[in-house]
Amino acid sequence: MLKKLFIILAVAFLSAPIFAQAGFDDDVADVAVPVDGGITLIVGGAIALGFKASKKK
Repeated sequence: MLKKLFIILAVAFLSAPIFAQAGFDDDVADVAVPVDGGITLIVGGAIALGFKASKKK
């Protein structure tokens, strides 16, 4: 259980520095694009795993 939690937290915190947009030239307008990189899937999986563990007890 602790190993799974460590892996989930490591993936969550190590994926934070990854940026979705590269740098552009000055003539291109900068537009914000919401890209989460799958962090919602990781959080959802952690919630489901916690719910399953709490149901077992």
